[in-house]
Amino acid sequence: MPLDTLIVDDSESFRRLLRARLESLGCQIVAQAANSEAALPLFRIHNPRLVTLDLVMTEADRFGAKQLFSTIRSESPETAILVISARSRHSDASSFLAAGAIGYLEKSFMDFDKVATVLKRIFPEIEAIPSARCN
Repeated sequence: MPLDTLIVDDSESFRRLLRARLESLGCQIVAQAANSEAALPLFRIHNPRLVTLDLVMTEADRFGAKQLFSTIRSESPETAILVISARSRHSDASSFLAAGAIGYLEKSFMDFDKVATVLKRIFPEIEAIPSARCN
């Protein structure tokens, strides 16, 4: 069974890379958004089981990544949120993990094998597709 996933990241090239990697694990990308404000209605329409959330995005002043995270957690506490940031693990990491994020990863050091391990632990129904299909 595919894992419905929403990708939220302002970098189009990173969204493409992340999409390919997640699809190779059995995720079905139901939507993508370039900022938190655009992501909220997509989240409500598609009700994904997994959301990847970039913290450092060009945002509308009134609704940023932290607000999106909080809204998802309050509206759908069962939704898994994987926080991805260009910032190194600083104080945000512990607060997001304490609030229920399944992981906090740095873009520059992102280990997709680690992502796969975390996702398979939480969603045992996903199956890895041979890595040749990622390219």
